[in-house]
Amino acid sequence: MKKLLLGIAILGLLGSCARWEDSQKDWKSDTSGLKRTVTVYTLDGKLLKEYKGMIRVRDSDESGRISLNLISENNRRVTIDNAIVITEEE
Repeated sequence: MKKLLLGIAILGLLGSCARWEDSQKDWKSDTSGLKRTVTVYTLDGKLLKEYKGMIRVRDSDESGRISLNLISENNRRVTIDNAIVITEEE
């Protein structure tokens, strides 16, 4: 019985470690941004623009709007509507 409880406790800690790391990364992304490459395409697949550098991304599920805060470009903000956006961390 003790081994079973110990096993459950270890699994719980391992699961919460991943959750903890995710929440730390989310916090860093929300406060200082992450080094990213953001590529924006039209709905028919043509390249519109590519952004690189320290970028904070904020999306809105309701409207489909995405806001980028380009920290490496003096906190310039770009808002994107009706486009395909691919965000990659470097």
